[in-house]
Amino acid sequence: MASPWVEDDEPTDWEGPAAADDDGQTGTPLPYVDPEVAAELAGEGPPVWMGTRWREIEAEHQWEAWNTLRRWVDWFVAEYRLVTSVVPPCWYKHSDLTAELYAAMCMEYKVWEEQAPGLGPMMMWHPHVEMLTARLRRMVDEAGCAKIGMHKEPEAYGDRPAFTLDYDEDDFTAWAGTTREQDTLERPEEGVQYLRARVLNGDGDEVAVSNPVGLAARRTPSKVTAEVVTTSSTPAEPSVRVLVSSTDASLEVEWQTSRDCEAWV
Repeated sequence: MASPWVEDDEPTDWEGPAAADDDGQTGTPLPYVDPEVAAELAGEGPPVWMGTRWREIEAEHQWEAWNTLRRWVDWFVAEYRLVTSVVPPCWYKHSDLTAELYAAMCMEYKVWEEQAPGLGPMMMWHPHVEMLTARLRRMVDEAGCAKIGMHKEPEAYGDRPAFTLDYDEDDFTAWAGTTREQDTLERPEEGVQYLRARVLNGDGDEVAVSNPVGLAARRTPSKVTAEVVTTSSTPAEPSVRVLVSSTDASLEVEWQTSRDCEAWV
């Protein structure tokens, strides 16, 4: 087919005949790309450490990561006019602020990664900026740095460092080592059925026995009740619903009408 942009019917360079590749397949040949240019294009994109958990960034990349994050934070503060009660100058000394800002940097990059019009920036980035700044403000308020105008180290209580838990090690070990299993049982047809669990070791010896639990036979209500309620009283097609109290699945509902609530048909 002739090109719509030329007047003659001669094929242009980009309309050359299909050529066969090494496998004998034919198709339109791709334009030539210099190997060095191709390598450069392939190298474009985020740094190798970006997207990795901040605590897992290799030592050789940490200097670059800190400087990249600082440049982004400087842009973020200026772009969204953030005060020090949201991002203080000592943000890098607070692991929670650093983690929050690093996650935000990764997200901001992701929503613009495709470099094409889309809903990502409006639907994902900007709504999260509002939530992000609220979380940052709370973190900074708890840290207390903005209140005194300088970095404040977290306060320790007792003999423990700040942000550490005083575990009851015996209790935790017992809880973590507890095996939990669950099963579904059937109630007996009549009377009560008791059951318990035995714990056996690798040699098949009993090492523990649980408390017994009794399961009584399922009770079937002897009385069947029915109640009709109005669910909609619209002028056209009003609707009602009947509630039947019974465990007998074989029951059926039959509707009746009456003019005087005495004679039913």
